[in-house]
Amino acid sequence: MIEYQEIPDTNILEFTLDGGFSKPDFDRVAGKIDEMIAQHGTIRILEVIRNIGSVEPSALWADLKFATHHLSNFSHVAVVADHKWVEWMTAAFSPFLPMKVKTFTLGEIDVARQWLRGN
Repeated sequence: MIEYQEIPDTNILEFTLDGGFSKPDFDRVAGKIDEMIAQHGTIRILEVIRNIGSVEPSALWADLKFATHHLSNFSHVAVVADHKWVEWMTAAFSPFLPMKVKTFTLGEIDVARQWLRGN
């Protein structure tokens, strides 16, 4: 399941993954991202990963296609998780991405929010 919220008066979208990830979950978040891109041009993302359950292959494929099409629309991405493999994967891919990417632990979520705000 994915929950998301737009942070008022900013270009920041915060979303939390806690459990499985379905195509309808992806479609909801992608729709919100498209709205924010239309409004702001570039946006900042706070991705909180609490638990990862089953992921529908169609959701994973849609996410991959969406992300590659919108890479230039993200200026900053904060990945918040206590899973070491998430930190390793982020570190492996972030040098090839055009946006600033930084990882944080769940206990550092407020630090991640401040980083996205530029503080």
